[in-house]
Amino acid sequence: MNFFIADWYVDVDTNRIHNAEQDIKLEGKVMTLLVYLANHPGEVISRNQLEADVWTDRVISYDALTSCITRLRKVLGDDSRKPLYIETVPKKGYRLIASVRWAKKSHPSDKQTSNKQINGSLTASTDQPENNRDFSHSIRSTVLLILLTVVVISGYIVITTMPNVIEPISELNSTPSIVVLPFDNLSGQTNQGYFSDGITADISIALSKLSALRVIATPSKQAEHTEQLARYILTGSVQRAKNKLRVNVILVDSSTQQQLWAESYDREITEVFAVQDNITSSIITALSIKLTAEEKQRIAHRYTNNINAYDQFLRGQALYTQRTNNENVLARQHFQHAIEIDPNFSRAYGALALTHVDDYRYRWYFSNDKSLSTAITLANKAVAIDKQLPQAHWALAYAQTHLHNYPQAITSLKRALEVRPNYADGYAFLALIHLYNDNPEQGLKTIRRAMQLNPNYPAQYLSVLGQAHYSLQEYEDALPVFRSAIDKNFSLLTAHMMLTATLSQLGKNDEASWQADQLHTIAPNFRADDAYRIFPVKDKKQLQNIIHNLRLAGIH
Repeated sequence: MNFFIADWYVDVDTNRIHNAEQDIKLEGKVMTLLVYLANHPGEVISRNQLEADVWTDRVISYDALTSCITRLRKVLGDDSRKPLYIETVPKKGYRLIASVRWAKKSHPSDKQTSNKQINGSLTASTDQPENNRDFSHSIRSTVLLILLTVVVISGYIVITTMPNVIEPISELNSTPSIVVLPFDNLSGQTNQGYFSDGITADISIALSKLSALRVIATPSKQAEHTEQLARYILTGSVQRAKNKLRVNVILVDSSTQQQLWAESYDREITEVFAVQDNITSSIITALSIKLTAEEKQRIAHRYTNNINAYDQFLRGQALYTQRTNNENVLARQHFQHAIEIDPNFSRAYGALALTHVDDYRYRWYFSNDKSLSTAITLANKAVAIDKQLPQAHWALAYAQTHLHNYPQAITSLKRALEVRPNYADGYAFLALIHLYNDNPEQGLKTIRRAMQLNPNYPAQYLSVLGQAHYSLQEYEDALPVFRSAIDKNFSLLTAHMMLTATLSQLGKNDEASWQADQLHTIAPNFRADDAYRIFPVKDKKQLQNIIHNLRLAGIH
């Protein structure tokens, strides 16, 4: 059901809002937030509640909600200091203070319909009798549910209608698959989430070393959809209290809902590695997987045996994935501490290298050419310590790419794939290097392979797919891909850049200008020339085309 906020008509089905003067298309998540607020008019809703109820399908950065609120205010012409629509209640949350009126029927397609005609087809929810409030609340809840369903289905349609994104791979179809859902953090402290996430990731990494099992990554707990992702599902929880650790694990066959194995571990925190090893070996036994001699050696191999170094690494990893300047600096400090504790911690060297590349790429804290040389030194150190660690080769390729050493970067990633043939992230980055190296056909083929290996692919994969279409001058195909990437992760800068450029390329100037404003909500200091660092492209004409299109949209 559609509705009005003050004199704005909100068309939920098309993700558009308009009044007598303007017609604006909203991002899917922005519309979801707007409808959520409309279903709670006058209520103070905390940041935690909004993040939990609106972003139910993923873990988000702190800025995601702020960015959406900022965009809504800009669209509505609101002022945070003298709000007419959305009020910020200090230390408590946000409140929708504008009037909300629910439409009896869909808005007429004729945009010239007068406000008087429109107002005649309304039911004022705020004026309902007391005994109708429960019914009204039920209707609002139903509207929210319908909206969320529309958003999910729309996203599904966009993805599945992209040409040849996911085609079955015969050798994968016959390989049993498992998805390891993020373990619940039962420690009672939200700042311990990094530890449960780290254990989840390491179990996934251990299982991915097996040729007889395909591991599908998942960034969030989507239990209702997991049976479509994999045959087997591993769930669990982690509780950490001082020096004690409790881990509960359950393995289920999604096709029959049969529990295949379950275990509880009550151990000292220093035994976390032994717990992880036991979980891995128990899954192998439960699924009757036969290991080769090389696989037995890979599983036994661990990148550190020091719990304090491991803890520092996990803290850094949780910060790094937020991809902001401040978090990048903090992540680097944790990686450095991990190396100080364990000087042979290969993965920490690789992760530290990534922070230096991002400094150069985004003009952050330590932003000059020395950033890249430092990154190369650290990544080479990671590879020298552990040639069997695919993440080390990935980090080296990341640094080499931004030095425009494409052949070396491709070699590094191929080494990572030799160690782990089903390394989806390796294929995704290899695809990006092919694009930078002026080989878009190979890039398109390779990113599709990554998506086949990881059907629950993150937004970055979609951004690479969109860039492949853009490089092939398939701009109409690129457009929905970039939009889907942003729907998955609003903070993904490259998707915003390329969506803006694509809209300009297609002559959609008003939308391009609007998208440029959205880009600046996540990167206020972004300049068109930043594309030179963010996209280390071999073909300078293509890069100049992107920069030209960004400038056409108003980014200077």
